[in-house]
Amino acid sequence: MGEIRENVKRNLGYYLSLRGISQKELADKLNVSQSAVTNWIKGKNSPDIETVAEICDILSISVVDLFGTENNDMYTEMEKRVIAEYRKKPELQHAIHVLLGIEK
Repeated sequence: MGEIRENVKRNLGYYLSLRGISQKELADKLNVSQSAVTNWIKGKNSPDIETVAEICDILSISVVDLFGTENNDMYTEMEKRVIAEYRKKPELQHAIHVLLGIEK
């Protein structure tokens, strides 16, 4: 199995679980069959590039998160939730940056 497919297999399952989204829910949001999502998670095939963008949007993750090899265990569950919520709320990101002293 290719490295990219293996990464998608691992990361897609991980982020679906983290977000509490079922394979069926993702399939419905993407207008694809549940078996297509199952095949991605099993590593039998990979989503096309347009679908990858939609998956990342739905899961509030980057393409690097989906395809990457970074160990997802490096963050606590709370840190992962904070990151996910941060990515969902671009209108609050500037305020957070100011609070953290990243921006003025």
